[in-house]
Amino acid sequence: MVTTPDFDRKLRAAQGYLELGMFDDANAELQEIHPDDRHLPDVLAVRVGICAGLKQWEPMRVAARSLANHQPDEVQWSISLAYATRRAESIDAAKVILLEAVERHPKEPMLHYNLACYECVLGDVEVAKARLRHAFRIEPRLRLLALDDEDLKAVRPALGF
Repeated sequence: MVTTPDFDRKLRAAQGYLELGMFDDANAELQEIHPDDRHLPDVLAVRVGICAGLKQWEPMRVAARSLANHQPDEVQWSISLAYATRRAESIDAAKVILLEAVERHPKEPMLHYNLACYECVLGDVEVAKARLRHAFRIEPRLRLLALDDEDLKAVRPALGF
């Protein structure tokens, strides 16, 4: 990968600002990266984080879609794409993204967990419980996450918490 001068410094600065929750500063650093380099995966990954922090769902969706298309084995990009799609469009559209991802990555617990959240919000509590149990079998520590997840409020009593 050939990049313009100062690319690494600007990218590291943007990543640092992102980690500190300084989204506008992170964005300013990305804006200083040469336009020819802004499509690179490392830049897009920071862009996804910035957009999530600023609740800019459509730009987040664009960046996450590009990453998901170019790095299909990286499950996080499908999750980020679904997250942004849920907010920019609908939970039904987001669910479709996760269903496609779970076909490619059936053992990825966060896909099942997020699908459980979507099913619960959509009112299909039985499917949500089944998805959640499956996610817990793969990764038991997800139970801790489920304790405070507002999307899962309707299934908590049935799961013993």
